[in-house]
Amino acid sequence: MLNDGSIFVDLLDSNNTIQDKMYSALVELINKKIIKNKDKTITSFKQRIRRWVMDQPEIDSLLNAGLHSLHAQFGLRRGSESTIVDDIISAIVNSFTVHIGKINNKFKGKIEFNFQPQHFFNLLSLPGGHVITMKGSDLHWLDWLLTHGDTTIIVGYEYEAVSSGRSGGGVMNAGGVWRVPPEFSGTDTNNFVTRAFKFREKEISQVLQGLFV
Repeated sequence: MLNDGSIFVDLLDSNNTIQDKMYSALVELINKKIIKNKDKTITSFKQRIRRWVMDQPEIDSLLNAGLHSLHAQFGLRRGSESTIVDDIISAIVNSFTVHIGKINNKFKGKIEFNFQPQHFFNLLSLPGGHVITMKGSDLHWLDWLLTHGDTTIIVGYEYEAVSSGRSGGGVMNAGGVWRVPPEFSGTDTNNFVTRAFKFREKEISQVLQGLFV
């Protein structure tokens, strides 16, 4: 009704009905945003995961062919390090899945993350995680790094840091024992992969905010 330049609207619905309609419209808008931004958010997560793993000192030591490096002690062939590391990181990134459910009319939803299988099969099955010795023995160095902790792995040989050998950073000589260096050693529940995901809550929250932009 128009009166003296003012507009009056008669609301026929109850306050609760009006509120429900407003909530429904807002929820619909939010869910459209989620659908629109889901792929972009997943891509952002994968970029972060790649960086988190790349930042681990174990990765740096695998890439570094110098004396005392993991590259040298595992006997990785010089020139293979970039491919091996890229395969490891790609396996971790590609294992990431996320299920983003729709928001209901009570503004509740569910987001389920799966970052890395606990059995590590995606990594332990990588061909690059093995080294074949000159005698034909299969050394599963990636399994050692991920699960064997500080336990002695090789008895009767010890690492010598010299600028020779398959890696160009050392050889194994008879005598002594060898284990993964304690600063790098990992177990099923505490290794360079699990450590890469620790204390990332703030970054995860930042990525999720992109769903609603």
